[in-house]
Amino acid sequence: MNNISIKYLAAVFIVTCISLQVRAQLHIIPQPLHLTEQKGSFVLSSKAVIGVDKESEAVGKYLQTYLATYYKLNLKLKVYPKIPAAAAIKLVTAVTNKEGAYNLDVTPGTVKISGNGAGVFYGVQSFIQLLPGRAIAPLKLAACRIADEPRFQWRGLSLDVSRHFFTVDEVKRYIDVMAHYKLNVFHWHLTDDEGWRIQINKYPKLTEIGAKITYYEKQGKFRKLDNLIDGGGKDGFYTQAEIKDVVKYAQDRFVTILPEIEMPGHSEAAIFAYPELGCQDSTGAKHRVRMLDPSEYTFTFMENVLTEVMALFPNQYIHIGGDEAEMEAWLKSPTAVALMKKEGLKSEKEVQSYFIKRIEKFLLSKNKRLVGWDEILQGGLAESATVMSWQGEAGGIAAAKMHHHVVMTPLPYMYFDAPQAAEDLEPVGWNPTVTWQMVYNYEPMSKELNAEEAKYILGAQGNIWAEKVPTATHLQYMVYPRALAVAELTWSAAENKDIDRFAYKMKQQYGYFKLWNWNARLPDIVGMDNIVTNSNQFGLVLKYPLLGAQVRYSLNGKMPDSTAKPQSFPVKINTMLQDTFSIKTYTTWTLNKQHILQEAMIRHVDIKPVIIDQAAFTPGFSYRLIKSKEYNIDKVDTTQVVTTAIINSATPMVLPVTDGNLTWVKVNGFIRINADGDYQVTSGFLVSPALFINGEQIIYRGKDKYAQPQKGMLHLKKGAYALSGHYIADNTNRNEDLLIIKAADGKVIDPQVYMFHQ
Repeated sequence: MNNISIKYLAAVFIVTCISLQVRAQLHIIPQPLHLTEQKGSFVLSSKAVIGVDKESEAVGKYLQTYLATYYKLNLKLKVYPKIPAAAAIKLVTAVTNKEGAYNLDVTPGTVKISGNGAGVFYGVQSFIQLLPGRAIAPLKLAACRIADEPRFQWRGLSLDVSRHFFTVDEVKRYIDVMAHYKLNVFHWHLTDDEGWRIQINKYPKLTEIGAKITYYEKQGKFRKLDNLIDGGGKDGFYTQAEIKDVVKYAQDRFVTILPEIEMPGHSEAAIFAYPELGCQDSTGAKHRVRMLDPSEYTFTFMENVLTEVMALFPNQYIHIGGDEAEMEAWLKSPTAVALMKKEGLKSEKEVQSYFIKRIEKFLLSKNKRLVGWDEILQGGLAESATVMSWQGEAGGIAAAKMHHHVVMTPLPYMYFDAPQAAEDLEPVGWNPTVTWQMVYNYEPMSKELNAEEAKYILGAQGNIWAEKVPTATHLQYMVYPRALAVAELTWSAAENKDIDRFAYKMKQQYGYFKLWNWNARLPDIVGMDNIVTNSNQFGLVLKYPLLGAQVRYSLNGKMPDSTAKPQSFPVKINTMLQDTFSIKTYTTWTLNKQHILQEAMIRHVDIKPVIIDQAAFTPGFSYRLIKSKEYNIDKVDTTQVVTTAIINSATPMVLPVTDGNLTWVKVNGFIRINADGDYQVTSGFLVSPALFINGEQIIYRGKDKYAQPQKGMLHLKKGAYALSGHYIADNTNRNEDLLIIKAADGKVIDPQVYMFHQ
C-alpha cells in the first residue's frame, strides 16, 4: 500500500472518529419531544456572534457568560431589531402554544433557537448539552433539529436548609444545575424544628435565636439535635436582601421559588424564639413543644410573617407545610379545647383543618394560593389548596378526585435522602434504597384517575431532607443523578421515555458534572450482580461507563480501600468456584475524591435435569393464590387457597385481594430446556420473588431489582428442571415478568417454549 493510500485511510479514520464523537453528543436530558439528526456539524469559535432581540437579550448574556466561564470563548453579543441571517447563533423570541416550548436548529452554518422567554432559555440548555463535556478545540455540535415542549408545568426539586444551612452561593449553584435540566420549581424549605432561616423584620428573634440553634444547644438552652449528623446543623439565615438576590437569580434562569414556612407542626425553632406561640399543656407536663397553639396571637403572628414572605417571593404559591402535626397536643391545650367548643370542632383533625383554612383565607386575600403536604386533607381540605402528596400517592389521588391541584412527590420514589444503592455501602439515609431507575420509572399520572381528574396533576418533585446531609458536596451526591430522572419524567412525553436510552444519556452528563465541579454520585460498575451458577470456573468482566476510572477489588471478603492497588477498566476476573464468595469493589474517577463501593455474592450450586415423563407436561405454570395476614411464607396457612390457575405468560397479572389480607402466590411447574447451553435466569419483578430450580434458590424474595440485582448464570443440559417459587402480589409488579430466560446470545426465550406443569 502506498503512502497516499495510507494517508487517505488515516484521514477517513480521523473524520469518522470525529463524526462518531459529534453524533455521540445527542444525549440531551430531558429527552426532547422531537429530535432529528441532520448531516454535518456546527463549529463554534470565538468569532461567532450571538444575535438576540430585546426580549432574548438576558438569555443571550447567560449563554455568553456560560461559554466564557467553561470554554474560554468570549463571543460578542449584539441586540438587533431583526436578527440577520448571517449571525452564527440566533436567539429569537417567538409566540408558542405552550409555556416553555422551543425550536432548536443546528446546521453546519448557524444555530437558531426560537421560543418564548422560557422557551429560548430551555433551547439554550439543549444547545449546551450538544457541546462536549470538556473544553476541547474545535468545539463541534452535531447538526440536528429539535421541536420540544414540557409535559408538566411543575418540575420541582426541594432543598431543606433548616436542618443544615447552605450558603447563598451554594443555593445559587443548586439552582444553576436545576436550570440546566429544565427543572423550574425550587421548593425552599426555610423553617422547621431545627432552625428558622429567613429574616422577618417584625420578629427579629426568629433569626437572632431561632437561627442559632447550635449556639443555644451548647448552652443547654435548646434540645440536643440528635437527629442530625456532623455535630448538628450550622447556624445561619438569609437576610431579606439575600432572599431578593436569590429570587432574581432564579428568575433569570426561569426557576420559580416556592417558599415553605412550616405550621402548625415542625415549629420548634419559632417557639424557642417566641415561647408564647407554643401549645400549652393544661396538665402541667414538661415536654418538647413543636406545635403552634391555635390562638389569635399565633394567627396574627403567622399572618405578619407571611406578609413579609409574600413581599419577597413573587410566586403564586406559598407552602405552609401542615405535615406530621402532633395534633394530640391540642387536646391538652386550653386554647385549642376552647376553640373546638366555640367552632363545634369534633376532633383534633378538625382543628388542623380550621388552622389551615384560616391561613388559606389570609393568603387568598393577598392573591396567593396555599400549598401543603397531604396531611392537610385531614379534617377537610381547604377550598383552594394544592396538595403535595408525599405519603405515597393516595393523598394526591384523593385530592385530584376532589378537583384540587396536586404535585406528586411520593415516598419512596421522590425522596433523595435515601441511599442510592445497597444501604450498608452508601452514606447514611432515612429510608430504604431509592435508585435512579426507581425514580425514572415513576409515573405521576395514576391509572386510578380518569382523564378529567388527571388534569389536576401539576407535575412531580424530588425532595431532599438534610438531617444527614451536612455539606454541599454531600448534597450534590445525594440529589444527582436522581434529579436527572425527575427532569425527564416531568418534561418528556410519556411515550418518549426509554430507560436504556436514559441510562446512556445519564452517563454522558458526567463530563458536564466535572466541568461544573458538581459532585454527582458516580455510576455503578456494569455487571456487579449477585449470581448463582453451576459452573466450576467463574469468569466476570468488570466494565465502567466513564473513561479514566479505576477500580480496586478483592475476592477475600474484605472491602478494599484507597491503599489497595488500582486497576483500569475493563477488569477480567477468573477463578475456580466451589462455594460462595464475594467480589468487593472500590471505584474512583476524576471527580473530586469520590469513591463508590459495591459488593456481589457469587454462589455455586449443583443443578441437573430431573428424570420425569415429559409426555405428561401441560403448558403453563401452576399458580395458587392464598389470602393471609402473615408476612412469613413458612407460617402461611396453605389451606386458605382462594383460587388456582394455569399461567402461560411470564407476566402473570395476579392482582391482590382488597380485603385487608396479603395475596400470596405460590408457583410450581417445570422449565423445559430444548438444547444444551448457557442460560441466564432472572426475574423482571421490581421487588423480587423467591424462585427455586430443583430446590436450589436462584432468586431471593424482597430484593430491589436495581439496588440488589440477582441472576442465575447456568449451564443447562437438555431436559426438565423443577421450578417453584412464591411472592406477595401487589401493584408494584403487576406488569412485570416473573421469569426471564435468555440464551447465550442474549435472546429472550418465549415463555411458552419452556413453561410447563403436570
